Amino acid sequence: MGSNYYLAPIDHRARSTLEYYLPPPVLSHSDGMFLTLTYAASLDSRIAVGHGMKTHLSGPETKSMTHYLRSRHDAILVGANTIIADDPGLNCRYPVSDHSNMAEVSPRPIIIDPHLRTNIGPDSRLFKNYRSGHGKAPWILISGSKVPHGDEKIMNFMAAGGVVVILPELDSGYPLESWSAIFNILKTRGIRSIMIEGGAYVINSLLDVQAAAKRSSLPDDKQHIQINSFILTIAPVYLGIKGVEVSPRDAMDHLEHIEWFQLGRDSVVAARFFSG
Repeated sequence: MGSNYYLAPIDHRARSTLEYYLPPPVLSHSDGMFLTLTYAASLDSRIAVGHGMKTHLSGPETKSMTHYLRSRHDAILVGANTIIADDPGLNCRYPVSDHSNMAEVSPRPIIIDPHLRTNIGPDSRLFKNYRSGHGKAPWILISGSKVPHGDEKIMNFMAAGGVVVILPELDSGYPLESWSAIFNILKTRGIRSIMIEGGAYVINSLLDVQAAAKRSSLPDDKQHIQINSFILTIAPVYLGIKGVEVSPRDAMDHLEHIEWFQLGRDSVVAARFFSG
């Protein structure tokens, strides 16, 4: 493993600022799931120039920050569109003190793909990282309703080391119920903190249910939607009206303890979601 594999560390002031917005080092089973919503966007709130088009927004400093955030979470969650567009590695390349086991400090990749639109085989970056010891094996969450028994994509995924989790609630038609089921099943499997990185459908859906959970009639044990922290990288570019937009359906004013700081050419805003 060459030294150029690792990203440059972010400065001490940025790490100190971020600390308040990150999960504590130890979360017990009785604690709620710690959810961090983080992504990079343009000045016009776009995350890509078009659907299915890989777009680099973060500068080297905020890219390193993203990998630092990954080192502080148990899992990293993305949707099917991100996998299809980017073939991401979803591991950690931040230079932690012990470089000997990067898989250990990398988050568990979690893919939300109810109807199995992805085809994550052994040649994907996810499994290349896993085989080389640079990342953990991915888990994929599917509804099962439209995936035939013995599906070749599932068999290949499992043969490469991946874990398939069948979650019928993904087809419930109620996003709040779907997200509650996702976080509940992941908690039972030992996940205590999740970094939610994209794409637009995942981010927008989660922002919508964050607001909807406050006015839902679901039983209390179904309402486990509380985004704890929000960390946004803003790149000094416009992607235009055809870009993929991130925005909830309704107005939201749920942020508090807001901090802004500069990393390279990018601006970063960190905040807590109001829980009261």
